[in-house]
Amino acid sequence: METVAGPAVLVSHLGYDSRAPKSAVVIGDDVTAVHVERDDGRRTDAVVGAASGVASWGSARYTPVEFSALEESGRYRVVAEVDGRRVASEPFTVAPDRLPSLVVSDITAMFRAQRSSGEIDRKDATAHFYGDDSGRSVDARGGWLDASGDYSKFLSHLTYTRMMSPQQIPLCAWALLTAGRELAAAHPEFRTSQYPRLRDEGLFGADFLVRFQDPAGYFYTGIFDALTKRLEERVITAPLQESVRTQRWQAAYRHGGGLAIAALALAATADADGEFGRDAYFAAAVTGFDHLQEHNRAYLFDGQESIIDDYGALLAAAELVNAARLRSEGSERFERAGAERAASLASRLRAADTGEWLIGDVEGRPFFHAAEPGLPVVALLRWAEVLRAESGGDEGRRAGLLEEAALAEQTALAALRGLLTRTDAVSNPFGYPRQRVQPLGGEPRDAFFFPHANETGYWWQGENAGIASLAYAAVVASRLPGCDAPTRSRLLTLHADVLAWVGGLNPFDSCMLQGRGRNGVEYSGVYQNTPGGIVNGITSGWSDEDAIAFLPAEAPDGEEWRWAEQWIPHSGWFLLAVCAG
Repeated sequence: METVAGPAVLVSHLGYDSRAPKSAVVIGDDVTAVHVERDDGRRTDAVVGAASGVASWGSARYTPVEFSALEESGRYRVVAEVDGRRVASEPFTVAPDRLPSLVVSDITAMFRAQRSSGEIDRKDATAHFYGDDSGRSVDARGGWLDASGDYSKFLSHLTYTRMMSPQQIPLCAWALLTAGRELAAAHPEFRTSQYPRLRDEGLFGADFLVRFQDPAGYFYTGIFDALTKRLEERVITAPLQESVRTQRWQAAYRHGGGLAIAALALAATADADGEFGRDAYFAAAVTGFDHLQEHNRAYLFDGQESIIDDYGALLAAAELVNAARLRSEGSERFERAGAERAASLASRLRAADTGEWLIGDVEGRPFFHAAEPGLPVVALLRWAEVLRAESGGDEGRRAGLLEEAALAEQTALAALRGLLTRTDAVSNPFGYPRQRVQPLGGEPRDAFFFPHANETGYWWQGENAGIASLAYAAVVASRLPGCDAPTRSRLLTLHADVLAWVGGLNPFDSCMLQGRGRNGVEYSGVYQNTPGGIVNGITSGWSDEDAIAFLPAEAPDGEEWRWAEQWIPHSGWFLLAVCAG
């Protein structure tokens, strides 16, 4: 797919929430006038920024346009004079709760469609272990299939890496439950219609996690068929490159174990039960926590914890503290564990000319991630939220918890301010978040997209999950009393820019949400995408990592998955960002 040539006006295909920041991008060399025009002919002035190109993204000149003051519901177009021609965008809607009204039902339906069922579930009811002739089996029914072309079920699928393990099924279970809470607070009119669906889908994920826990206390990393789609090949394992399977199926904190604990502890606070009861969810979470507190390093390929262990364990501790308090049970050991992890994250913060960043591993590499760069901030903010909610105890203890909460919030805001500095350091008319990355064998640098050369040896893809995680982190941080007004405004703009990018306001004019908008991409005629799901998305160029690409013609056959395949973390993170906004 080629980037859109001018003159043209790009907008979000999904529309805009009334009170949210709103932007468009005009493509062309000479933009002389821009306004927003309602269907009835009424006009609203727009704020027009400076035209610029983006290095290595082609020759197009982009002019950002902002019309956040427009809050009246209606159907609109952005109209511009470009290169001597009148050019109008496609029509779009402005309305209260516009994005939740489209996205929440779509994504919840997608998760239901991705549920493990039928012959796959019958096979997984007696799941065996790779290379194990003992005959032992696990009832591993439930959960969600990982992607359009991968029917595996993963806590994490890159467990052999130090700093790239993505959170998959546990993240989605936690995200669905958290999205329900966020939706009820930010968009209360949806509580009756959508909240129960989010809660119940989250509990479906929690039920799978209960089954997928070993009697010893750890969780298994995944069920994988080596991409054969053959039922007899579905085994509990942790794969390497080229679908090589191993017997290292114990999930450490960074392999999804931490998020599994967090999801189960959160499920224990729900206002309904799934197949298992809230007592069972809490017991499984505590058992998993106790086990990983003792054995986590033993399950790491290199024996060295990374930042992912820190934020996975911190979110687990936060949800356990919250659940234990609600159950009137002791939370002190979870508080101690969380405090250690929050302090570790704070110690990873470093300053640089291009903004503050977090050290990711023992080698001192910057933390960067294709699927969850916002999760350290999310974990810190959830930890702070839980600590601030404590109302009992003596004054000294209360003061100590508030001090810990303030430290966590300061760390989170510092990391986000660094992100904003990098994002604004170059021409960036779409407001795409930029990370500090370090290619394998290379030096740290700031970049729009994830480096192709990395420790997986093969894995890079579109980053819709990653940028949505940053959008969710940004909107949560914007609520903090310690967040000054300029930073709050900039965080909310980042949030809106990401939602708009996924919704079609990108150089390809492509909506990433299947069934909505225009110019959606197809993955495979055999392994089809699901309505309501979100594709991997846009990357750097196939051969030039400073360029931009979306299903580029130069990519060989078989590589389409990097852009066009759906993957459940994209939907989990985007759902959170929409529900919280």
